[in-house]
Amino acid sequence: MEDNSDRNKGKEETDNNNDLNSKNKEILKRSEEMLTSTVLEKEGKDWNEKQTMIDQLLSKVNVLEKERNKAEEERDAFRDERDASREERDAIKEENKLIVKEKDVTSEEIVALKEEREVITKERDAIKEEKDLITKEKDVAIEENDALKEERKVISKERDVMKLDNETLKSEKTALDTKYTALTSTLRDQVECPVCLEVPTSGPVPVCPNGHFVCSKCKDSHCPTRRVKHCPTCRVKMFSGKSLLAVKVIENIQHACRNEDCGKFFPLEEYKLHLTSCLHRTVNCPSPNEFCSRKMALSKVYDHILEDCQGSFNNIGNNNSNLNNGNIPKYIAVGSILKLSSKGLALKWNDKIFYLNLEKAPECYIFSLELFGTALECKDYEVSITVHRTNDKEMKGKVQRFTGKPLPIDTEQEKRKKNGLLVGPDQMESLSVIDEKLKINFGITLDIKKQ
Repeated sequence: MEDNSDRNKGKEETDNNNDLNSKNKEILKRSEEMLTSTVLEKEGKDWNEKQTMIDQLLSKVNVLEKERNKAEEERDAFRDERDASREERDAIKEENKLIVKEKDVTSEEIVALKEEREVITKERDAIKEEKDLITKEKDVAIEENDALKEERKVISKERDVMKLDNETLKSEKTALDTKYTALTSTLRDQVECPVCLEVPTSGPVPVCPNGHFVCSKCKDSHCPTRRVKHCPTCRVKMFSGKSLLAVKVIENIQHACRNEDCGKFFPLEEYKLHLTSCLHRTVNCPSPNEFCSRKMALSKVYDHILEDCQGSFNNIGNNNSNLNNGNIPKYIAVGSILKLSSKGLALKWNDKIFYLNLEKAPECYIFSLELFGTALECKDYEVSITVHRTNDKEMKGKVQRFTGKPLPIDTEQEKRKKNGLLVGPDQMESLSVIDEKLKINFGITLDIKKQ
C-alpha cells in the first residue's frame, strides 16, 4: 500500500507540472495575439498608449515568469520533500523490521521467562516444603535438646553419686591393697627360706615338726655344706614333712622379681614368664668368652659393650660411630688372626640391639647374630649373613650365606657355636686374603628384616 501511495503522489506531481506548462503556453499565445491585434490597431492609436500597453504586457509576462519560477521552485521543493519522505519511509521500514525482530526476540525471552518463572515457582515450593521439614526437625531437635538437658541433669547427679562411690571405692581399695600387701608380705616372710632367703615358686615345701619352712632346694641340696638336716629356725631335726598350706600360699601371693633394679610384683604364672623376659635378668656378655666372660643385667650390657668390653669392636677408635650408625644392610671388613675367634660388634637398628659374632670352632668358623630379647621376639625378624671377598661387595662371586632367625641374648656360647653360618676352613680360605701376619681378611654383609 505504501508503494501505491508513492506512485499516486508521483502521478499527481506530473499532472501538476503539465498543467503549469499548459497555462504558460496559453499565456504566451494570448500575449502574441494581443501583440498582433495591437499591431493591427497601431494606426488608430497613440504610440504612447501602445507603449503603455506593451509595458503592461511585459509586466504581466514578468509576473507570469516569476510565477513559473516559483512553481518550479515549489516543484523542486516538493521533489526534495518527496525524496525525504521516501528516505523516511525506508528508515521506517528498517525500523519496522528491527521492531519485528525485537518482537520475535522479546517473544522468545517471554517464553524463557515463563519457563524460568515455572522453575523458580517449583524451587520456591520445594524450599517451602524443605523449610517446613526443617521447622519440624527444629521442633523435634528442641524437644530432644530439652530431653537431653533433663537427662544430663540426671546423669550429672548420677555422676556426682558415682564420684562419691568411686572415692569411697578408692579408699576401700587402698585400704584393701594395704591389708593385702601387709598380708602377702607377712605370708612371703613366713614361706621365705631362711637359708637362701628366697620365696619358693613350687612345691613341695619341707616343714619341721614345729611348722618352720625351708625350700626343697636347700633341704635336698647335693652340696653337704648347704644341705639342711636341722631346722635353721628352731634347730630340731628335719624329717620328710611337707606343708600343703605353704604350697597354697606360694600359688596365691604376689612374687617379687629377684632381678636387681626390677622389684616388680607378679602372680605366680606371670612371674615365671617375667623371669624369661625381664630387662634386668642376668645374662653373659655376648662377646666370645676368650675376650670377655662377664655376667650382668641385660639392661647394662649395651653400655658395657660401648665402654669397656674387651671382646667388642665398638669401643675401639671410631668403630661405633662408623659401623653402628643404624644403617642396614651393613658391610663390614674383617681382619682376624687365623684359627682364633674375632671380636664382635653391637648394632642398633629400629630401637633394637643386635650382636654380630665371629667365633672359631675346631672344624669351622661360626657367624651368628643375637637379638637383645627373648626367643619369642626373635621370631619377628629374619637375618641374612653373607661372607665374601673384600673386593666383592656386590656379592657376585663366591659367597657363603645364612638366612634365618637371630638367636636370643640368653644363648650360651657352646650352643651359639652350633647355630648360624658355619664355614669350613677351606671355604674360608677361598673367601679370604691371608697376609704375612697370618690374618685373614674378608667381608661380611649383614641384612635384617622385620617380619
